[in-house]
Amino acid sequence: MFTDLVGYSALSQKNEALALELLEEHRQLLRPLFAQHNGQEIKTIGDAFLVEFTSAVEAARCAIDIQKALTAHTSVVAPERRIQVRIGLHVGDVVIEEGDVLGDGVNIASRIEPLAAPGGICVSGTVADQVKNKIALPLESLGEQRLKNIEEPVTVYRIVLPWYEGTVPSKRARPALQRPGIIRWIGAGAAILLLVAVVWWLASRVAPVVKPGEITSIAVLPLDNLMGEPDQDYFVDGMHEAIISNLSRLSALKVISRTSAMRYKDTDKLMPEIARELGVDALVEGSVLKAGNRVRITAQLIHGASDEHLWANDYEGDLTDILSLQKTVAGAIAREIGLALKPEEEARLASAQPVDPEAYKAYLKGSYFLQRFTKEDLDLALDHFNQALNIAPDFALAHAGVAATYIALVDAYLPPSEAYPKARDAAEKAIQLDEQLAEAHVSLASVRAWWEWNWNESRRELDRALELNPNSAEAYWQWIFYWLAMNDPAEAVRSARRACELDPLSAIFSLFLEWSYFFNNQYDEAIAQHDITQELSPGLVYSESTLGLSLSEKGLYDEAIRAFEEAERTIGHVSLGKGVTLANMGRKEEALEIARELEAIFDETYIIPEWIASIYAAAGDKERAYTWLERGLEERSSGVIILQVLPGLRTLHGEQRFNEILERVGLK
Repeated sequence: MFTDLVGYSALSQKNEALALELLEEHRQLLRPLFAQHNGQEIKTIGDAFLVEFTSAVEAARCAIDIQKALTAHTSVVAPERRIQVRIGLHVGDVVIEEGDVLGDGVNIASRIEPLAAPGGICVSGTVADQVKNKIALPLESLGEQRLKNIEEPVTVYRIVLPWYEGTVPSKRARPALQRPGIIRWIGAGAAILLLVAVVWWLASRVAPVVKPGEITSIAVLPLDNLMGEPDQDYFVDGMHEAIISNLSRLSALKVISRTSAMRYKDTDKLMPEIARELGVDALVEGSVLKAGNRVRITAQLIHGASDEHLWANDYEGDLTDILSLQKTVAGAIAREIGLALKPEEEARLASAQPVDPEAYKAYLKGSYFLQRFTKEDLDLALDHFNQALNIAPDFALAHAGVAATYIALVDAYLPPSEAYPKARDAAEKAIQLDEQLAEAHVSLASVRAWWEWNWNESRRELDRALELNPNSAEAYWQWIFYWLAMNDPAEAVRSARRACELDPLSAIFSLFLEWSYFFNNQYDEAIAQHDITQELSPGLVYSESTLGLSLSEKGLYDEAIRAFEEAERTIGHVSLGKGVTLANMGRKEEALEIARELEAIFDETYIIPEWIASIYAAAGDKERAYTWLERGLEERSSGVIILQVLPGLRTLHGEQRFNEILERVGLK
C-alpha cells in the first residue's frame, strides 16, 4: 500500500506547519484501519505508506473503510484541512529487495491507481473476481486499459462509493514509480495483494521536468462529465471550448481547434496515437464537476509521444467567477510547459469579469447548439444567446454568439439582407463591450467582406483577430476567401493549409484547401486533397463537385462528368460544374440547357448567381452571364468573393463591363 496526501508537496511550500500536522493526522487515521484488516505496514516513505495484504477481500474492505473515514473526516473540518487519497488494488507476483516489495504486482497496482478519482478506488479484474459478491458495494467496469510497460491490457473496475459523486476516472493509465535494483524473486506462485493509494501529484513528482521549448503544440481532449447527467454535456463542452480558447490566445503555442479535438470524445485510442494524428507534442485531458453554482475542473498534461503524465491539478470556483477559473486552468498549463508569455498575454489570463450564473449557462447552451449547424439547432442557439442577454444585456460573449449564429445562418437559411446586418450589430456590440474577443472580430470581418465589400476593414479585423488569437482556424478561413477575392489564390492556399494544421480533422477546412488548390490551378493537389476530405466526411457534396472541376481542367472530361453525376445524387439537381465542363468540351447547347434548368429552380433552391453566370459565360452567352452577375450584386451574393477566380468567367476578364462590376464591389 502506498498512501500520499493530495497536494502535500504544494501545501508544504505554502504552509509547512499545516502540512506536517495533516501528515501526522493522516497517519493516525489510516494505521488503525490497516490493523483492523490484517494489513502489514512494510514502511513509510515521507508522506507515503507501503502495506501488504494476504486477502483481496480484506484489502478491498480496508480501502472502502479508508475512504469512508476520510470522507467523514472531510465533512467536519475546514477546507484547508481536508485529506484525500486515491486507491488501486491488484493481485500479482511480487519480489523482495532489501525489505521492499517490488515486481509486476507493484507495477500494475501503481499504474491502476491513477485511474481512480480522488477519494475513489480502482481494482484490477483479478481483484474484482475475488471480491464480487463479498463486499457490499457494486463494481463498475472501466474496460481494458493499456498500462505503460505492461504487455497485455488489464481490465479495470471501480468500486462505486455511494457517498462520493466524483467517481468517473481518467480514461487512460499513466506512468508511476519504477524501482530499479537487484531483484530476488519469492518462490513461484507466491502472490500478495498490494493496496496502492497514491495521489495524482505523486505521478507528476517523479515525471520528467518539461524543458522550455520542448512542448510547442497541444490539444485539449473532450472533458469528462462527472455529473452523470447527459443534459449537462453542454456545460462540460463549454468548459472544454473555453480552455481551448484561452490557450489559443498564446502566440508561442499551437493549439488544435475544438472541432478536431471533439472527434476523440469517448475514444479508445491511446495517447501517442491521438498525438500523432493531431500533430502535437502534448495532450490535456480532464473532467468537470458542477454542484449548484460550484464548479471543479480537473486537468492533466500528458506527453504525446511517451504517454508520460507530466502534471495534474484540480481547480474549484464559483460559477460567478467561471471565466477567471477557466483562465486559471489555461495559465497553469502554460506555466507547466514553460511557455514564454508576452506581458499582454499574462494580463489577459489575469483579468476576467464576473458573470451572472444563469446568463452564463444560457450562453453555454447557445454555444452547444451553434456547433451543430442545422436550421433547428441554429435557431435554438439564437434563443439561448438572447436569453443570456435578457439576463445580462452587457454580456459580450453572448453578443459574439449572436453574431456567429447569424453568420452561420446566411445563404443556407437566411438571405444576406437579413443575416448580415444583424450579425454586424451584434459583433460591433460585443467589441464595444470587450475589444479582445477575437471571435467577434472574425464575425465582423465576415460582414465587412461579404456584405459591405469593405476589404480594407475586413483585413483590419482579421489582423486584429489573429493578434488576439493566433490559433483561430476561423480567422484563417476568412483569410482564404479574402485572398480569393483579391485574386491571390496562392495566399489562399497558405491560409487554408494553416487552417488545416489548426483543425486537422475538419472536413470543411479540408474542403476549403481543396478549393484553394483548384483556384490556384494546382489540380493534382486538389484531387489528392479530395481524397482526404472524403475520408473525413464521406460523400461531402461540394468536394465531389470540386473533384469534377479539377478533372475537367486536366481534360479528363469523362471522369469529371462521373464526379458531377455523383454530386447530383446528393444535391438533387443538376451540377453547376457540369455545365461549365460541357461548355469546355464544346457541348455548349447542353451547357446552356443546364443553365436554364438552374434558372427554373432558382426561386425554390438558392443557387449562387455567379455560378449560373459562369455557365453562360463559358457557353458564350455573355448577355445572360452579365444579367446573372447583376443579380448577384443586387442580392449581395457570396459569389462576389470568387468573381475573379471562377473558371467560367475567364472569358469576361478584361472586358469593360466586367471591370466595372469589379469596381463596384471594390475589387478593381
